[in-house]
Amino acid sequence: MKTTLLVLALNEIESIPITLPQIPKDLVDELIIIDGGSTDGTIEWCKANGYTVLQQEKPGYGQGVREASLVAKGDILLEFMPDGNCDVRAIPQLIKKMKEGYDLVIASRYLSGSKSYDDTWYTRFGNWFFTKLINLLFGASYTDALMGYRAYRKDIFLQLPMDANGLTFPTQGSIQFVKNGYRVTEIGSDEPERLGGRRKVRYIRDGFGLLFMIIKEFVRK
Repeated sequence: MKTTLLVLALNEIESIPITLPQIPKDLVDELIIIDGGSTDGTIEWCKANGYTVLQQEKPGYGQGVREASLVAKGDILLEFMPDGNCDVRAIPQLIKKMKEGYDLVIASRYLSGSKSYDDTWYTRFGNWFFTKLINLLFGASYTDALMGYRAYRKDIFLQLPMDANGLTFPTQGSIQFVKNGYRVTEIGSDEPERLGGRRKVRYIRDGFGLLFMIIKEFVRK
């Protein structure tokens, strides 16, 4: 099974020159930078250093993944954020679990003694609340349903009605994989501190967005 690493970028010039060189070239079969409209030199740096860049036709996290999935050559897709929050050492573990037969594997910040060094009390509470709600409504057993650092099978993803566009997109995937009976699991992985760039989450707006998305998925067949 071939693997494609999808690097979701938006104005990451402070961090991407640090995080991308940490990924060995033979770790995955393909690496695609998905740019959501950077204006700070991120695109130029990536192209100058030989990385494949896909500039999104429309904005949005989910939109970027959907566009990239149509051109990715891998059977396994891995979502990766280059702001420093994703520990590169988890990539081989994600791939290993996928090759064991799982359909979705999430790098959990709250499993097996793992820790987030970028948490605040409200992000920790929000994650706990929404993860508990998802487990209750959909019969899941996640510890970190919101984390976007994950791997999954492309053929299954392309069949799912993944229509979320913003940062609710990964959580929608957590729900749809489990509600459709696919094999899901988690590995423990620390979340390091952000190296640079602006935090993309807007707590009130995204919190309500998550709640509405969860309700929509609960009533959707």
